[in-house]
Amino acid sequence: MKKILLIFIFLFSLNTFCQTIEGTVFDENKMPMVGASVYLDGTTIATLTNENGKYFLSVKSKINTSLIIRSMGYETVGIANPFENNNRKIYLVAKQVELDEVVIRKDYFTRSQKMQLFRDQFLGTTKAGKSCKINNEEDIEFEYDYKTNTLFAKSDKPLKIDNPYLGYQIEFDLYEFYVKFRKKSIKNEDVTKSLFLGTTLFNEINKESKIKKIRDNVYNGSSMHLFKNLSENRWGKDLFLLFKGGFQDIPENYFTISNEGKLKKISIASNIKYEGLLAGSKPRFYADFNFLYKKTKQSKVIFLTNVFYVDEYGNNSDADKIEFGGDLATRKLGDMLPMNYVP
Repeated sequence: MKKILLIFIFLFSLNTFCQTIEGTVFDENKMPMVGASVYLDGTTIATLTNENGKYFLSVKSKINTSLIIRSMGYETVGIANPFENNNRKIYLVAKQVELDEVVIRKDYFTRSQKMQLFRDQFLGTTKAGKSCKINNEEDIEFEYDYKTNTLFAKSDKPLKIDNPYLGYQIEFDLYEFYVKFRKKSIKNEDVTKSLFLGTTLFNEINKESKIKKIRDNVYNGSSMHLFKNLSENRWGKDLFLLFKGGFQDIPENYFTISNEGKLKKISIASNIKYEGLLAGSKPRFYADFNFLYKKTKQSKVIFLTNVFYVDEYGNNSDADKIEFGGDLATRKLGDMLPMNYVP
């Protein structure tokens, strides 16, 4: 009898965390759209709209991500707070076909060189990154700005990527990609900054136990792992250690953690606010720390916000205001796990 009661309580506690995100998708003529793709960005949670344009997504826990609605020939819609104001009506607008201006200029680098640089900076050069294959590379367009030594890339179609190392197929809708170089170059050693932005949908294609071990190994030491431990105030020589100014320090001196519903609110001490980067520039928050994982993997993390939120998976709410250097900067798309991944 005790066992039955315990199982019932456990199942009930799981169900209380479930939430259904639902809504209806229409075209610009207010007609229901059938077969539109609806997913939580960066996760494996996805569905298609039914014959009435309706969608339903069952989610176990709140995730710091956006809801993406996409259909061929229409502008993609992103909803920043999908767990609020549920049962939405969403209208998609047809894409306007624009012809790109053709400019003929001398090009110092070949498409092959640009593509290799793109693979390195987008997929990564780790074992996971090198295992990835972009199946529609022909959809990627490049432009090199020789005035700023910057390579730009774009694609009108989602990139379809196989990642056999982690057992996923990925659809990545590329919004922005650039790589800056210290001089006119296309080499990784001359890169000073790189950035890629977009939405991601993961499809699990391999559920073998050995793949799970590989995923767990990639998770360990990742940004998700770091922020989950930070939100739970878990530190140690076999986990992460914090360093400030070259010396090991106590995280509680800088980070205050509080509950905000099902999220953890992280506040960074205001006494380390950097008042301005240049004379006349607006003051902004700036704080940097070094984190050491298992005494071997060192990363620098720069916070451009003094408050952010972390969900139970370890995803933070301000990815555009948190920058990485060191080991975490080497982890590109190839080392990404779904935002709803549980080790």
